[in-house]
Amino acid sequence: MKTKVFFLLPMFLIFLGCSSDSDTPEKETLKPVTHEVLLFEFTADTGNSSSRLHYEIKYTNPNDVAVKGTSSVTANYNGLILTPIKRVSVSPYIEIGANSTYTEVYNVESAHDTQSLSPEQIKTYYIKFISAEFVFAID
Repeated sequence: MKTKVFFLLPMFLIFLGCSSDSDTPEKETLKPVTHEVLLFEFTADTGNSSSRLHYEIKYTNPNDVAVKGTSSVTANYNGLILTPIKRVSVSPYIEIGANSTYTEVYNVESAHDTQSLSPEQIKTYYIKFISAEFVFAID
C-alpha cells in the first residue's frame, strides 16, 4: 500500500502543478496608431537671424487598451530626407489612452549659422513634411 501511495503522490502533484494554456491571457494584436497633420510650417527667416519649424500632429489610438511608444517624423530638409532623433527631457515614451488621442506639438526656433549660409541660401532653404509614425514600445 505504501508503494502505491508513494507512486501516486508525485503524479498527483505534477498533474495539479501544471497550468493549462487557458490560464494565461492572450495578448491582443494592436491596431496601428493613426496620425493627422494639423499644422506643418517652416519659416526660413524669422527676421532675427533664425528659422522656425512648427508642427502639430494628432495621433489616434483605436485600441481598447492604452499604448506607449515614440513618434517619428520624417521631413525633406532642402533635398535631404531625414528622421531626426528627438531629445527626451522627461520620459522617452508617449502614452495614449485607450480609444483616445495625443497631439504632439513641436515649435523650435534655431539660429542661423551665418558663417556658412548666405542670406540668399537662407531664403531658399526649406523643410517639407514627408511622413509621421507612432512606434510601439515593447515591454
